[in-house]
Amino acid sequence: MPGNGSVLATHTARRALYERAGRTVVDLARRYYDSGDESVLPRAIASHAAFDNAMALDLAMGRSTNTVLHLLAAAHDAGLDYTLHDIERRSREVPCLCKVAPNGSSLMEDVHRDGGIPAILGELHRAGHLHEDVRSVHADSLAEWLKTWDVRGGSPSPEAVELFHAAPGCRRSAEAFSQSERRHDLDLDVAGGCIRDVAHAYSADGGPAVLRGNLAEDGCVVKTAGVDSSILTFAGRAVVTESQEEAAEAILAGRVQPGDVVVVRYEGPRGGPGMQEMLYPTAYLKGRGLGKVCAMVTDGRFSGGTSGLSIGHGSPEAAAGGTIALVEDGDRIVLDIPGRTLHLDVPEEVLAERRARATFRPRNRERTVSTALRAYAAMALSADKGAVREVPAT
Repeated sequence: MPGNGSVLATHTARRALYERAGRTVVDLARRYYDSGDESVLPRAIASHAAFDNAMALDLAMGRSTNTVLHLLAAAHDAGLDYTLHDIERRSREVPCLCKVAPNGSSLMEDVHRDGGIPAILGELHRAGHLHEDVRSVHADSLAEWLKTWDVRGGSPSPEAVELFHAAPGCRRSAEAFSQSERRHDLDLDVAGGCIRDVAHAYSADGGPAVLRGNLAEDGCVVKTAGVDSSILTFAGRAVVTESQEEAAEAILAGRVQPGDVVVVRYEGPRGGPGMQEMLYPTAYLKGRGLGKVCAMVTDGRFSGGTSGLSIGHGSPEAAAGGTIALVEDGDRIVLDIPGRTLHLDVPEEVLAERRARATFRPRNRERTVSTALRAYAAMALSADKGAVREVPAT
């Protein structure tokens, strides 16, 4: 529901939001079961255009690379042909309109004061970056719900205006609906506020960008909003690790030096299995002052709090025969975010020799894997397909 993405957890405004969501669910159920209205079903609302709009919002906020994984998986289950190529195209079109920590100094409470998610969508809509032939569970058209909920638009509803005045309580509390603080005004500054218009965008490119090259033939992703402009292009010596744990140990032990590229492989959907977040290695790089002088490349994924040169979702993954399995210590890796490339600077004949003797299994890694995860790994596709399971036809 509008406001759900930004209203503060302990504010009384969230109670009204819950109640509105409950009423909407009951209404949708009655429309389907009592009146046979199939237009309210999830697959009737999901469309290629809707997924494209969702990706535009994510790019405009410079958000996590995890969105790429989840959107691809959701599109697969919705029966839609929405692919990494669509995300790649979108990433070149949509500017970054909102920077939130850790990519900037603003917090979600600032996003809320600026009008929340409807305000970001409103700016994208006014700039022609959204498809209009979509609908939601609470409105029959994009124009209808933006008119009601975008406080930067012409005539937002009094309910919307009041909702986005909700403010922090300025005291520690884990109790729901425990405070009703209200701001005196909204921040509608499109040039210098937290949410900006396209003319004053933080950058021409949005959030996750898709890179391709011989090290990730089917693509990999990086959160551009979290990368300092001084390291958008980077080349360094590979330090190869077979797991997140080994990567963490290598960083803490001083094996990783300025200019290095930490390679963390066999952490993809099949190799992990399950694709755990590379949270510790990225935190340790920052802690040792290497965040702006090193890069990390993995077939695993990253936390939404990650910043820096963190290249994830390398596909095909190592366990599926990807080139990342062939990297050796000391190899030169070159990445170019503006050029959207990731390249292993090793002659093709040398890679062919390495491939001929590769086992595509991690070396000397001890990890207990449950039966459920082993079953998942047997059917898992690489991250460029959303890490979904490919169930045999027979």
